Amino acid sequence: MLFTIAFRNILRHRRRTILSAITIAAGMLVFIFMNSLLTGADRAAIDNLISLNTAALKIQTQRYQNEQKTLPLTDGIANADSLRLKLLTDKRVKGATPRTRFLGQLSNYADAVPVIGIAIDERTDSTVFSLSRCIEGSYFSGDNRREIILGKRLAANLGVTAGDFITLYALTRYESRNADEFKIVGLLNTTDPALNRGAAYITLSAADDFIDREGLITELDVAVRERINYQTFVKDVKGVQQAVRRSNPGCAVDSYLEIAADYFKISRMKSMFGFIFMGFILLIAGVGIFNTVFMSVFERIREIGVLRAHGFKPAEITRLFLLEGVFTGVAGSTLGLAAGCVVNVFLVIYGYPIDKVAGDSIAGDLPVYGTIYGQWNIGTLAAVFLFGIAVAVLAGIIPARKAGSIEVNQALRFN
Repeated sequence: MLFTIAFRNILRHRRRTILSAITIAAGMLVFIFMNSLLTGADRAAIDNLISLNTAALKIQTQRYQNEQKTLPLTDGIANADSLRLKLLTDKRVKGATPRTRFLGQLSNYADAVPVIGIAIDERTDSTVFSLSRCIEGSYFSGDNRREIILGKRLAANLGVTAGDFITLYALTRYESRNADEFKIVGLLNTTDPALNRGAAYITLSAADDFIDREGLITELDVAVRERINYQTFVKDVKGVQQAVRRSNPGCAVDSYLEIAADYFKISRMKSMFGFIFMGFILLIAGVGIFNTVFMSVFERIREIGVLRAHGFKPAEITRLFLLEGVFTGVAGSTLGLAAGCVVNVFLVIYGYPIDKVAGDSIAGDLPVYGTIYGQWNIGTLAAVFLFGIAVAVLAGIIPARKAGSIEVNQALRFN
């Protein structure tokens, strides 16, 4: 009977019910949108870190890692080729490629900018990194020509484009300075703004005489096969990492989780602030529901008196108003969940063009750029739905108790 009366009261006061439900739904909609967008940004950042910059694993000598800020050309991996071939025998490994980093400077004959040059093996680099899919122009031709690929934003700042020549200065392995002209064969336009602003790639063969490389490999980057389940992928990465450490005690083996540790800390903080933000939104919604239910109590004092006169106990009156709060919460949460899912479908399919809305300055050095696509998080959706109902119920407790404490004679004489 209480369920029936509560449901009829909800329908009888449609305007009040709709306003309360919309208040809850609006809070849920904002949270679902922000959560999907931030989760999508995190996933895009992880994918970009692995496929464009850090790889799943990075192997260096321990001595080089200790001094890697200066990019020394004195410490390389002695057995890089044999280690790469051994890594490829692991079924979890998708690819492995050598790289050598060096300090350089680019000049367009008018301006000069410092860069970190990266010499790559054009034959194996695409097994680990997806740079070749982000190039406007062409990839390396494969011979020992002076060819270079620049970040698109870096090239724009220097006023050059594909087909132009640019001068590259660098410190050689023996700390002498060398300079030569390189032809820009391609521009790198990736979802990582740091690469777009500062990438400068040449081939290992070109680096042999340009920086006196003499076969030096400063790092070996490893790709681990993708998994549908992200946690399984992380487990594989850590498993390969431990295996390499055991067989190569003189090497420093870091996963992307360690290389990008600062970013993951920021990501966790974003998630925490997201839930705090959700709490504030629903707290505001709760205040609105509290006021609505409290006003409902005063508008229906005579009705409460009639119910009490017909034998309703104070506890039953309290439960009646709590049930109305539950129905309102369910209605609002259902509406908010439905609207949130519709918005999320749009985000998953079409994404949010963060570069067009705010430019790449919003990302800074974080690997997030371009269009961010939303992500489905069923656990979060369920938690938000239940939280919306809980807010409505909690907001109605005090008014419901107030309704249950009203005396019969006072209620019947109330005007």
